[in-house]
Amino acid sequence: MGRPPLPVGTAGKVRFQKLGPRRIRARASYRDHDGEVREITRYGTTQAAAERRLKEAIRDRVGPPAGGEITAETRLRDAAKLWQAEIAESETLTPQTREIYERALDRILKALGGLLVREIDVPRCDAFVKAVRTNHGPSAARTAKSVLSLLLGMVVRHGALDANPVRDVAKISTGRKARPRALTVEDETEMLTKVAADEGARELDVVDLVEFLDGTGMRIGEALGVRAKVVDLEAGVLEVCATAARLKGLGTVLQLRPKTEAGWRVIALPVHVVELCRRRMAMTWPYGDRQVTVLAEDGRTVQRPAEDVGLLFPGLFGGVRNPSNGNRDIKEVLGRVDAERFGWVTSHTFRKTVATRLDDAGLSARAIADHLGHAKPSMTQDVYMGRSVASAEAAKALGRRGS
Repeated sequence: MGRPPLPVGTAGKVRFQKLGPRRIRARASYRDHDGEVREITRYGTTQAAAERRLKEAIRDRVGPPAGGEITAETRLRDAAKLWQAEIAESETLTPQTREIYERALDRILKALGGLLVREIDVPRCDAFVKAVRTNHGPSAARTAKSVLSLLLGMVVRHGALDANPVRDVAKISTGRKARPRALTVEDETEMLTKVAADEGARELDVVDLVEFLDGTGMRIGEALGVRAKVVDLEAGVLEVCATAARLKGLGTVLQLRPKTEAGWRVIALPVHVVELCRRRMAMTWPYGDRQVTVLAEDGRTVQRPAEDVGLLFPGLFGGVRNPSNGNRDIKEVLGRVDAERFGWVTSHTFRKTVATRLDDAGLSARAIADHLGHAKPSMTQDVYMGRSVASAEAAKALGRRGS
């Protein structure tokens, strides 16, 4: 019975040969990842030096099967080019997500890009994530950690690493998590009244926008992407199938897909929101020859006349309104009408308020998640449902026990 072959990726016994007064050759048979056995040779001035160099060569030889594009000797910045090509071909990522990934990748490559793949380990990844947490905050650290994990996951698939080191990076500390905060019914009524009476709010076209967000719980980008043709006034429903977004090199565009796959939905509208939509659809805007950049689902961009697009909440000149500017305008108005009472409110507060109202009305977490466009009801419960006072029904039930 013949001698069993070496396991793939391992070397046999090291053999030495003295070639001169200060020249030693170290050799070992190594079974490569394609199954072939090859002789690896290194030299040194002493036996220990030759053996050390041989072991380094064997260590560095660990890589993917023959033909792989990434090896242990590939620099991370070069591996990143392949990963960028992968995400560019992805049909599930929105342009906004790609931009977020690219910004995080720039941060990663500035810190780690010159390292060889084999040099990237848990301590280096952990130190990098902690540095981002310290310098840029927990949100940036979470994004950087996620993108680094995706990048190194691809490296693992190429066989250049045995495991993804990001898995063992310490959990990102965020401090005490803030409780979801929603508007009370009293505050909500007072806010809408004060905003409606504010001249500056009318000039910024914020009055209807605030009422619409408060009545639907839509993301501000989704609200600014609503077109007249997706609103069915008779049925009292609206299809959420587009979003306004600012993209690098394109400016503010109308993207014909929502933020996430779960974001596509049809929602029922309260009667007062139906009437708001009816009024907005009858308004005229100074479109002129204004063109709107539309980003289609297949990634192509086209220019369309703003009048034909028919946005419900266009910018002041008829184009797509920038969501960041819209949120800034809302905060400016609320800070002016009552900073002490409403200075903390943002456009996202209305989503939390709607989630809380629907929960109070007895809707299931799944139904509320579907309305808000969340894939997981747990996201809706943990992040969007405001809580302050325990249910009075619980108190009544306990009271009956002792009576």
